[in-house]
This record gives sequence, C-alpha cells and structure tokens, in this order.
Amino acid sequence: MTIETSVLARYSAGAHSVQADLCCPVDYDRSLLALLPQEIIDKDYGCGDPSRYVKTDDIVLDLGSGSGKICYMAAQLVGDGGKVIGVDMNDDMLALARKY
Repeated sequence: MTIETSVLARYSAGAHSVQADLCCPVDYDRSLLALLPQEIIDKDYGCGDPSRYVKTDDIVLDLGSGSGKICYMAAQLVGDGGKVIGVDMNDDMLALARKY
C-alpha cells in the first residue's frame, strides 16, 4: 500500500463514520458553525481555523477541504462578492461536502 492509498483509505473511512483520532482539537468560531449541518462538523478532520483571516469579497482556496467545514465557514465571511473553492483528492470527502 502506498502512502497515497493509505491516506485515501483513512479519510474515506472518516467520510463514512466519525474518526475522532483523525482530528486535532481546534476552537472554531461558534457563530460560523451555527449554520452548518452537524455531520459536516463531526466529520471534519482539520488542524486549524484560518477564518480569522477571511474578509468580505475575498477569494478563498481551501486545499484538502475534506468535509468542507472551512469552505462553509468562509462562505459566510466572503459574502456575495467573494468566492470559496474547496479542493480535495478524496472522492468520499468531496461527496460529503457536496451533500449539503
């Protein structure tokens, strides 16, 4: 098994059921989480919160966007004049993000 296939398999499992050991503890802005579906929050395995740097009308690129939590948070901040792009190599994570 290559590193790539191992990472894909691990995060695919996380897209289907919560994998607590994949997540780093992060204190996210609760007001930005309020609109998100609980499944997106539960299946997010990010290790940081860049939302404090996002401004109205920004264009945000989230590489390794996973469940899309940061994308959904950033979309609230950039508003109608901004744009958020999420990119991930894992089809299962992309399916989860697109579900909502």
